[in-house]
Amino acid sequence: MMKKLNKGSMRSLVAALGVFSLTVISCTKSDEGLQSNQSEEIQSRRHSGGSGVSTSVPQVTGLSANASGPTQVNLSWNSVPGATTYWIYRDNYVPAIVTSTSYVDGAVSPGTTYTYAIAAVVNTVLGPKSSSVTVTTPQ
Repeated sequence: MMKKLNKGSMRSLVAALGVFSLTVISCTKSDEGLQSNQSEEIQSRRHSGGSGVSTSVPQVTGLSANASGPTQVNLSWNSVPGATTYWIYRDNYVPAIVTSTSYVDGAVSPGTTYTYAIAAVVNTVLGPKSSSVTVTTPQ
C-alpha cells in the first residue's frame, strides 16, 4: 500500500535529499577534486534560500594548520556552540565534513601549498567560512 505525501513532508524530503546530495558530492569527490561546475553548484546552493550560509551561525575561529610530513596536514580550530558538523575547505573544495574540531588531511602532495578554511553547521544551517590559513607540505 502506497502512502500519499503532503506538501510539508514533500518539502522535508526534498530538503533532505539536497543536503544528502551535497554530502555525497563532497565525500565522493575528495580525492579527485570537484569539477568547476560542481563547485559552482555548491556555491550557488549555499547562497540561495533554504539551507544557505547564515550569519546567525558564528564563524569558526582559531584555525591552525601544520604539515606533519610531505603527505599530511593537521588542522585544528575552536568549537562553535551547537555545531553538529564542520565543513573542511581545501582550496575552495570540500574534501571532508567532520564532527570534531580537528582533521588530518592525508590526501595532500609533497611540496604543495594548500589553503584551508572551516565552516560550522548549526541546526542544519551552514555558517560562514573561517579566516583561511595556508600551509606548504615539505618535499
